Amino acid sequence: MSKKTQDLKIALFCGGSGTRMWPMSRKDLPKQFQPLINNQSTFEMMVNRLTSKFPNQNIFPVTTRDNVQWIVKLTPEIPLENIIVEPQMRDTAAAVGLAAAVLDKKFNNPNVLGVWSDHVVKNEKEFIKAIELANSAANELNKIVEIGVSPTFPSIALGYLKVGKMLKKSDGLAIFEFDSQIEKPDFQDAKKFIRSWEYLWHIGYALWSAQKMLSLFEKHFKKGYDSLIKIQKAWGTENQEKILKEEYEKIPKNSIDFAVNSHLTGENQVVISADLGWRDVGTWNELKDEMAAKPNDNIVQGDVFNLDVKDCLVYSSSDKKIIAAIGVEGLVIVDTEDALLICPKDRTQDVKKIIEELRNKKKDEYL
Repeated sequence: MSKKTQDLKIALFCGGSGTRMWPMSRKDLPKQFQPLINNQSTFEMMVNRLTSKFPNQNIFPVTTRDNVQWIVKLTPEIPLENIIVEPQMRDTAAAVGLAAAVLDKKFNNPNVLGVWSDHVVKNEKEFIKAIELANSAANELNKIVEIGVSPTFPSIALGYLKVGKMLKKSDGLAIFEFDSQIEKPDFQDAKKFIRSWEYLWHIGYALWSAQKMLSLFEKHFKKGYDSLIKIQKAWGTENQEKILKEEYEKIPKNSIDFAVNSHLTGENQVVISADLGWRDVGTWNELKDEMAAKPNDNIVQGDVFNLDVKDCLVYSSSDKKIIAAIGVEGLVIVDTEDALLICPKDRTQDVKKIIEELRNKKKDEYL
């Protein structure tokens, strides 16, 4: 029987720590729950986007225990029992596998849309259309359906999907054969990719039946699969928490991209190309680019005075302190109660190095 769109289950992954957006993003309040864009978090924005079409009870946040409080606070409309809690972070393969195992147990092989909570999607109507088409394509073809977007610049931080011939067009969207996946290419290859219609950004939005995903784990990520099946059997019983804790830590740390996606072929996957107005705001520079109407605009949040400042992002989370900036250009300045970041906007990727240094020096209270 064909699975209806209104019955679709949505796994909303929100367990990441967002280290590249330190010092606002911390272990106890990561970036996806921070009010970074117009005083709203990307998590709230994604939930609002999804609930424009799908009921609250079909959204299942997947996260660690520390983040449950933020989900409850920001989106009380999502039922508490929907939150799938990871005992610890084991990378994205474990999170996707846990969602597949739990939702299969609860709903007997539902179609599941996996999306991430730290992305910006401006074209909401196109997003919903792409999800509906992906659901019907998954039913019709019995394949995983990836949603990719045309690259807008030669990113070396993102993966790419190479597509083949067009299989179908529907309501302005196209479904393509899947050819291959290229993870994080070098700059020369990335420049070639953006000049060709055959390459889309791999943004990690995929729709799949729960049992199909589990079968791919069994084939390509057996160590993870064995633990997931034990967790699934115990789910909803008095042994749930005990088995979850014991088995989840046995799942090897690996990304879903390498554990499963890298093994996929056109036999088990197709790709929808959609203009989502998509951006991963993984760094302060990306956030500035997302929010600026023009490239050299300043982005300011908090009690900030600026004089002759150009092309800067200045954020303050304190209501007891002002920031004054004079005559600077191309900087990111982020001030919190216990930490201050100042760096050129083209060096924000290096914030991760600061995190590593803080860990090495055992300054965990700043992480």
